[in-house]
Amino acid sequence: MSIVLPQNEKYLRDAFGSALRDGACVLDADREVGYVRLEYGTRRGPDSAYWDGWFTVARSRGDHPLRGKVMTGHLVQLIGGAA
Repeated sequence: MSIVLPQNEKYLRDAFGSALRDGACVLDADREVGYVRLEYGTRRGPDSAYWDGWFTVARSRGDHPLRGKVMTGHLVQLIGGAA
C-alpha cells in the first residue's frame, strides 16, 4: 500500500466514517457497486499535498484509476475492504 499524507486521511472515509483504501468495494451515489481506485504518484492521489479528496469508483478492481465515476468519501458507502 502506498503512503497517504496525514492531512489526506480525512478524505478516505465513507459516509459513515469507515476507512477507504484502494480496491475497497463501495456502493456509490447512483446505488451501483464499484471499487475505489486511487492514483498514487501524481497530484491526483492521497500521497500528494495537492489532493482534494476526489477519487474514482470503477466497475472492477483492475480498472485504471482514471476510468470510472468521480466521487468523494461522503458520496459512497463501504461494502467490503480490498483483498
